[in-house]
Amino acid sequence: MTGTSARTARAAATDGDRAGASSTAYACVEALYVYPVKSCAGVRVSDLRFDGDGRIVGDREWIVVDARGELAWLGSHPKLALLQPKLLADALLLCAQGQQPLRLSREAEGDVTQALIWNAEERRMVIYPGRDAGAVAAQFLREVTGEDLRLVKLERPSMLATAPNALHAVSTGSVVELNEHLAAHRHDRVDVRRLRPNLVLRGLQDALVPFVEEHLLQLVWRDGEGWWRRMTYASACERCIVPNVDPDTGEVSPGVDAAISELSAQRWPGEASRFGVYLQPPPGGSLGEGTVLTMELDF
Repeated sequence: MTGTSARTARAAATDGDRAGASSTAYACVEALYVYPVKSCAGVRVSDLRFDGDGRIVGDREWIVVDARGELAWLGSHPKLALLQPKLLADALLLCAQGQQPLRLSREAEGDVTQALIWNAEERRMVIYPGRDAGAVAAQFLREVTGEDLRLVKLERPSMLATAPNALHAVSTGSVVELNEHLAAHRHDRVDVRRLRPNLVLRGLQDALVPFVEEHLLQLVWRDGEGWWRRMTYASACERCIVPNVDPDTGEVSPGVDAAISELSAQRWPGEASRFGVYLQPPPGGSLGEGTVLTMELDF
């Protein structure tokens, strides 16, 4: 849905005053992604599995830190996009073009270390414990990015504390709207990987209204074991400059974050720039590609 009809539908679906009416619609899982190492490339998977804490198994359990021990992210180290981790049953495989893959145990085996990570609630850098993956992993990062970085496996409590938003969801309709805005301003179109979602939603037959995910109350589905599962809305996803990073080259192409901000201001004037939402998965169960989901929406 594009053009005037899309804008009209979106305006109805994103009225800041919200009358409080709810409705039901349906969507399908277009794609699923896991990010084994925070700020590095995502891995497209056939299904997401959730642990007892409602976390995606294998997602953002590892981080990269700089020479000061501070969390490195794509905004400061865009070449991290070139690091392509892969999850095996018992190992993390680090891959990058031109490099021999490096196999690491998924268990925390390295020396105890500390990582400095910004805590948004406390508005300060907080120390979190983890285990250093060692000199070989650090050399691998140096060869890929050209920078002095180290790989750290977070302890379980640290992972839970530093990744409070369990699952990031966007819709294909929102990505289409973003690309139309970019094209209208003579910028290259981007694919969904720029937004770094865990879950990509699409319509069953007709396209979803752009940004309909911002009005989700919950998603309900039956998983592969026959259990009914649900995940609920947690918060909006406020955006930074990360979508400017090309996931294939690690180069920064300014303009994507500005387009996101302009579209966000149309829907949420005076609010922080947003694209996508964070959802809280169930404790246990799974979600597979192609699954049909019931969307409960609040307009």
